[in-house]
Amino acid sequence: MPAGQAHTTWFPELKDILKISWNSKLSIEQHFIIVNDLNEKLKQIRTDLNIQPPMIWCPNCQKRHRSRFSDVSITGMYYALKRFKVCENDEFNKLLREWKKYSKSENIDIYGNKKTGKSIVTNND
Repeated sequence: MPAGQAHTTWFPELKDILKISWNSKLSIEQHFIIVNDLNEKLKQIRTDLNIQPPMIWCPNCQKRHRSRFSDVSITGMYYALKRFKVCENDEFNKLLREWKKYSKSENIDIYGNKKTGKSIVTNND
């Protein structure tokens, strides 16, 4: 595996999905559909290329272990839209403002999971 590939999230295939799927008129619920598509493709790429999660040092047991892969979040997608020039700065700021309001009203995190006090209930449960 090329150096640093275990940390890669935005493979060219994901950038293509983002550019093809994005439309500024989509609702936040539709944004999560794109996020789910991105995460499915990312999992497929990691499996196809046999990419393993990066190693981390555990200060408790003093050993190296594999960490977990991170998923694409809705805010991560918004930052990617700006980074890859799919949206302008004004649209990006509007997306973040709307997301902040929506996440508070729906009580969800950046992955679309319901927040309930100290525990988090995932959509997969």
